[in-house]
Amino acid sequence: MEATAGQYHREMTNFIYDEIELGAAMPSKSEPGKLSRLSPMQFQELATDVYDELNRRKHDAHDIPFLPVRDHYHPKRNQARQKLATLSRPKFVDLAHDVNEELKRRFPHKIEVSQGFGAASHGSSYESLNTTPTYNSVPNQHYQSNPVQYSQQAAPKPGFNQYQSGRSPPTSTGSAQGYHGYTHSKFSQHSGGAGSGSMSANTADDDALDSVDRAAHDLSYAIHSSQHGSSSRVPTPDQRAMRNSNNEVEKLKYEYEMRIAAMRKRVGQLESQLLDYRGDHLQDRANEQLENEERMNRMLSQKNERLENELRILREQLVAIKADMPALRQENDKLRQERARFLEREREMRSMLDEARAKVRKLKTTSVFALDHGDADLVPPPIFVNSGGVIRPSSVRAFQESVERLLSAVRSESVQDELPVAQAAIEGSCSELKADVHAYKVANANDPGAWPLTSEAKQTIPRAVDDLDGKLRNLVEAVNKHLNSMGVLPISLLEAAASHLATSVVDLVKLLKVCYDENKAAPRVASVSGPSLEMSTDNIIAGIQDLLQLVRASSPAPNALYSALQSVIGFVRETIDTCQVEFNMAESGVSANAQLNADMYDPDTARRILDGLEKGHLQLTDQLNDISEAQEAAGDNELDNEIVRELLSEMVFKQRLTSALVDVAKYTKSLIPWLE
Repeated sequence: MEATAGQYHREMTNFIYDEIELGAAMPSKSEPGKLSRLSPMQFQELATDVYDELNRRKHDAHDIPFLPVRDHYHPKRNQARQKLATLSRPKFVDLAHDVNEELKRRFPHKIEVSQGFGAASHGSSYESLNTTPTYNSVPNQHYQSNPVQYSQQAAPKPGFNQYQSGRSPPTSTGSAQGYHGYTHSKFSQHSGGAGSGSMSANTADDDALDSVDRAAHDLSYAIHSSQHGSSSRVPTPDQRAMRNSNNEVEKLKYEYEMRIAAMRKRVGQLESQLLDYRGDHLQDRANEQLENEERMNRMLSQKNERLENELRILREQLVAIKADMPALRQENDKLRQERARFLEREREMRSMLDEARAKVRKLKTTSVFALDHGDADLVPPPIFVNSGGVIRPSSVRAFQESVERLLSAVRSESVQDELPVAQAAIEGSCSELKADVHAYKVANANDPGAWPLTSEAKQTIPRAVDDLDGKLRNLVEAVNKHLNSMGVLPISLLEAAASHLATSVVDLVKLLKVCYDENKAAPRVASVSGPSLEMSTDNIIAGIQDLLQLVRASSPAPNALYSALQSVIGFVRETIDTCQVEFNMAESGVSANAQLNADMYDPDTARRILDGLEKGHLQLTDQLNDISEAQEAAGDNELDNEIVRELLSEMVFKQRLTSALVDVAKYTKSLIPWLE
């Protein structure tokens, strides 16, 4: 800005004087410090824009209506530059006056040098108008003594186009806001508003070219002034002498051309330095990349060497292992042979163990009444074994085996699977004992005196049978509690219940005696009557209880559940067949060997019971078929497989089976009150 401050001051002073001569009002005195708040860059941009607008009004006011847009300026600055054209002449003169005063305040040394070197002739007259007290007067003698120098300092006149160069003093984008604030205030005072500008930075070569442009501008103005002069002034002898001094003008022109050539050479040098700097910078980057690559290459080489060492070690180990393979293979063959011998030995030991268990089981289940009593003199039979006994020996043996099975199951690892089966076996053996009593009673119903019992013993039989049923229920309850306790209850409680049941059986055997010969025992099914309806219903109730216990388990045992379901289905079928016979006898009025109470019999109720039992039998059969199909789908001969277990664990299967069992139990209980 210092390089152009003197030029801006001269041009603005001449412009203000010319405008006053053309009739414009005197510029108003500016407020002190009005532009002092602008930063140097902001003021430079404002002065540059006012200077450009001043030249446009002097030279191209008709051809160019406003300042053209410059691409390297911010759009807002271009807008503010264009709005300078909307200011009226007096208001623009005031703006130029304010900028001119601020130039003198900011650059007094430049202004003083410029005025000392040579001031415009208009400047003295403009100062004499007393527009501002800070302008200095330059005597005319100085102009007369050195007209050429004055032409060098004079402002450009018409014929010079500022915008042909396309350049202006350097600007800064960062100063746009302050400059915009001032211009906006100025335009609001003068024309109601103005745009804001934004500046952009130029490079060093742009500054150099700006100096060249200003030098060319001064030269052009000097030539133009020497040839044409000012149309608004009266020529003087000194001015005419100046126009004739062409030699001096040629010297000035040569001097400026030399200066332009020197500046262009300097620009070339700067460009060369810039290229050298860029080349050195690129070389540094290339060297740095090369060092990084070499460092990475060394790291990869070390890693490669380490991996090669590991590979060599692995290969050596592999060779050693391959050398040891024959010996290891022989040792493996020996171990296989030894394992085969051990397996064979294990099978032999298992076979011996099974035989020993069978002998022990046979020894435990052999009672005194099952011994061979052919020689009565040598081995007299016990007091409760005779030819007129009621209890079959097979029933007693079955009870003994079932008790042994129960005591073994409660100590086994799979107690959840084996204990319900042992319980069912005990219930079945007790049913056989009661069946023997009932069969003997039916067989000798017509001849009560055939019973080899006293009247007191005959009266004790019902109480003994009831006691047997009570102890059996206690045992079943103990088994259920033991299963649900998850091993918390002691085994002794279950053994005590089994002991009490065995005591009841012993009392019954002592009372009724055991038949010496199985063939001489009373048949369990009479020739006239069918199977015992009471026993069938008892078997159904007991079987349903066992089956429900198995179903409620989280993972039911397939074998136990399948066997229990088969038993319940058989009992239901037997009950249905017996009920049909008994119902027909009741409807026909036959009372001989009838098991139903004729007074309580109702045909409609009987038909409903038969239909319900038939439906329940069909549903249970369907469930049994589902288990069989699951076993076939698994392709396994064993029932205990994954598919069957998954089926038994399904909630839908459990719900259907439980519903069928509940229906069967309901109709069975409806039948019990009709039994005599």
